[in-house]
Amino acid sequence: MHIPSHEIRIVDLLQKGDAQGVSLLYEHYSAAIYGIVYRMVNNDDVAKEVMQDVFVKAWKYAKKYDPNKGRLYTWLAQIARTSSLTTIKSGNFQRDQKTDSLDVKVYNDTEHAEESKISDMGLEKVIGKLDDKHKLLIDYIYYRGYSQREAAEALALPVGTVKTRIRTAILELRKMLGNDISVISVVFAMLIERLF
Repeated sequence: MHIPSHEIRIVDLLQKGDAQGVSLLYEHYSAAIYGIVYRMVNNDDVAKEVMQDVFVKAWKYAKKYDPNKGRLYTWLAQIARTSSLTTIKSGNFQRDQKTDSLDVKVYNDTEHAEESKISDMGLEKVIGKLDDKHKLLIDYIYYRGYSQREAAEALALPVGTVKTRIRTAILELRKMLGNDISVISVVFAMLIERLF
């Protein structure tokens, strides 16, 4: 696996405790991380707070990052998703969503599309080869953080159909990737976790 020189430098600085590493991390990855978070929380202020939390965690746990296990972006994306899900499931977020329901912000795909691209790990390209019904479920479960039951309700599908389609999507992804499942191991983990 080829690791870009800027990534090597950022990891080196972070693991040495050099604050310049955080600045470079933010410079290179903030737009993409914001895109992931916003897509899940659908609120600009909350997305900015969660994104800040992601970079604090990256700084705090930098020594635990192992470049041999995956790209820096993959690691950050996993932190972003976990932090977003924690926020979504918090009581405060749930209350705020109910309170703000009259002032709903419409998500603009074009505004954040460039920020949420995951070309770094090839995820969008691989998922793009799936059938539309599988892509839609991955969007709900992986990007938006829905449970299988929530996705079933949102899409007016039986829960059993959602489970079957996710399992099928996982099998298709495995076929496409062969032995190179490290590219989207984060997706597998999230989708499998959501099945149970």
